Amino acid sequence: MPTRTYLSRYFGDQGLLKRALPGFAARPQQQTVAAAVDAALAAGSGVALIEAGTGVGKTLAYLIPALQRAKPSCRIVVSTHTLALQAQLAEKDVPLVQSVWKSPVEAAVVKGRGNYLCLQDMDAARSDLWTVGDPEFARIAAWSRTSERGDVAELDFTYPGWADIRANPDTCKKQECRFFDRCFYYRMRREAQEASLLLVNHALFFSDLAVRRSGEPDAKLLPDYDFVVFDEAHHLETAAAAAFGVAFSSSRLPVLMDKLRRVARQLDMNMDRLKAIEAQSQSLFDPLLRGGRAEFFVADIMRGEESLQSARFQTAAVSLLLDGVALELLKQDAGGHPALKDRIDGLRRQCVRAKEELTLAFGGDDSNFVRWGSLGRAGRRGPMATVHWTPISVAPILQAALWKEPRSVGAALVSATLSTDGGFGYIRKRLGIPDADSRVTETVVGSPFDYAKRCLLYVPRHLPVPSDDPGYAYDSANEMLALLEASRGGAFLLFTSYRALNAAYEHLTQSDLPYPLLRQGEMPNARLVQIFKEEENAVLLGTQSFWEGVDVPGANLRLVIIDRLPFAVPDSPLHKARVDEITQSGGDWFGDFALPQAQLRLKQGFGRLIRTSQDRGVVAILDTRLVRKAYGERFLRFLPPARRVFDIAEVEAFFREEE
Repeated sequence: MPTRTYLSRYFGDQGLLKRALPGFAARPQQQTVAAAVDAALAAGSGVALIEAGTGVGKTLAYLIPALQRAKPSCRIVVSTHTLALQAQLAEKDVPLVQSVWKSPVEAAVVKGRGNYLCLQDMDAARSDLWTVGDPEFARIAAWSRTSERGDVAELDFTYPGWADIRANPDTCKKQECRFFDRCFYYRMRREAQEASLLLVNHALFFSDLAVRRSGEPDAKLLPDYDFVVFDEAHHLETAAAAAFGVAFSSSRLPVLMDKLRRVARQLDMNMDRLKAIEAQSQSLFDPLLRGGRAEFFVADIMRGEESLQSARFQTAAVSLLLDGVALELLKQDAGGHPALKDRIDGLRRQCVRAKEELTLAFGGDDSNFVRWGSLGRAGRRGPMATVHWTPISVAPILQAALWKEPRSVGAALVSATLSTDGGFGYIRKRLGIPDADSRVTETVVGSPFDYAKRCLLYVPRHLPVPSDDPGYAYDSANEMLALLEASRGGAFLLFTSYRALNAAYEHLTQSDLPYPLLRQGEMPNARLVQIFKEEENAVLLGTQSFWEGVDVPGANLRLVIIDRLPFAVPDSPLHKARVDEITQSGGDWFGDFALPQAQLRLKQGFGRLIRTSQDRGVVAILDTRLVRKAYGERFLRFLPPARRVFDIAEVEAFFREEE
């Protein structure tokens, strides 16, 4: 069937989607995206880079060509950044398309192993003293007896001991497990093997790619596939870097030692060795826990050869102790108890894996990797330090794994924010997609919404250039107040740092602002958004997680204020390492990296406002570098075509038109 004919049958004015979706309107932009995806699919191993503006309907635009081509001999993967979008595809979008499809395609949701209950570990946990009389464990036990999928997403409560009963590769005995026929994880794997369309997330996709690169026979987490559609493709670099790196936290070994102690009551084990591992781990991580910064280079904390030598010695000492525990577990007699033997084997494998990852985290040697640390919390255990061993550039890794010729797998990279300066040079360079590859196509389609009539872009020329000066924070907060008075609330205030957010919040709470104020961190994000939707004039202050993925259509959101251009935090270790790598290779770190990265982020924040053709409002960017710096035009030129204004009186007049 010719591409144009089959696409118009679905997307046309009288197409199948029009009949299935009330309010559906044919959009040329949507057909353009669908045609680009279809062309890459038809080419077999073609690659399509696609930016589709808000309101294009990109999900259906790639799903219909994917379902058209998917069959047992051509398996297609759709990968998303978030589990929320993966669930939307599975529960809403795929069933919708299947409802108008003559020959429904077998589709399967595939998640990482840790999302599923392990029946073997659940059985073992029932006999543990720590679960006896625990009401939360009683709830999880009741769920385990009735659940058909064993998916943690089914739970309407959080179980703190999930890590002890979830499926994991170290305790898994595969076909040898006495629960194998009922195993939730392997049931999902069997369904995936039978499906022609797999719905996964980026973390799992790149974890599978990393496992395949290990070279071990049959090492894979996903069935073989022929084509992958990456939705939310602007997150690919971050997801790939996490999958190909290692993160080892200060709580990892203490948690493992607790598990060993619970089993050791039934065994003859050297308890002093467990204490020694915990003590050495504490000594190794203590300097990092005292570092005081949220993120840091490990070498900056462990300064000097003596400190680094001590860390290497402690890592080697812990590794030897873990070897000893693993050997001790190998020699244990389970006394004919299958459940106990399963736990012993699983704990031994966890010791081996912990040794391997600890050695890599503290001792890995690769010029394309950076060793950095971060501070957080480990629940009741208190402060936690994590050592990360992360690739500086994923480009050479992905070029070898995905893009090099002869290429066996095709791909479509789709996002509302993928291009910079009107092209794909930045994303191609970051992901290692060759410039000279003639089978890579590029498509940019704008939003079908009428931004010129329904949206203002306000930049207050009178404000000074952003700085850390308290006077600037005061002036900026007063500008926010004036805008909120003009809009009568109904606003998202998006910040580039928690410090700026909290300063603005304090200023707003001391004013006479008569609108509900919601601040990120006071409750779960989903609950904040729910309250915002319920309140007509609420004001929500958020940082990074509110710049994208939050959908509030309608008049409740009529103002988005962005405090400053979203350049990456300059003292982030990973950012610094990437800047250094670009500089050392003769590149322009600002123009080639920092600025395009900020362009994408700004487009994401701008995109929170207009979500439907009926929405109307103002985006205010309180950063006068947009009009005072030469690079400001590089931001403005590629934002949606809203009318630009510089006088708040025009904002006030715009909102009065609605009254």
